[in-house]
Amino acid sequence: MRTALTILSTLTLLGCSPENVQRLPTTPELPPNQPPNQPVSPVWLWGMVVHESGVCIDGATVTVVRGQRLGQSITQTTPCDAWAYDGGFVFNNLTPGVEMTLRTSAVGYAPVEKTVVPSLGPQTALILVPAPIK
Repeated sequence: MRTALTILSTLTLLGCSPENVQRLPTTPELPPNQPPNQPVSPVWLWGMVVHESGVCIDGATVTVVRGQRLGQSITQTTPCDAWAYDGGFVFNNLTPGVEMTLRTSAVGYAPVEKTVVPSLGPQTALILVPAPIK
């Protein structure tokens, strides 16, 4: 009986030896302050250049004067209506979190500059209201 217990104990210990332990996969360690590689989804920015009454200004142009898309210009499509999600201007495939400064231009109106930071999540129309030149 004693021999049987010794053999059983030996087999049990062998079964628990470090060579037989199944290890779980681990993730590689990242250097401090380095985020994991994650694909960045592009975002878009939609807006309208409107008169103080809320009516879209025909022929208004929005130009990127700083940041991502520097130099790109878009003339808004009219009619535009924020409630119908129609018209205005759209900058597509933007990098979230990267700032850009827009400048409006329209005949008879003073330019307006606005710095924005496109982000992921729900989007609302950016409404730009230049003052009429008297």
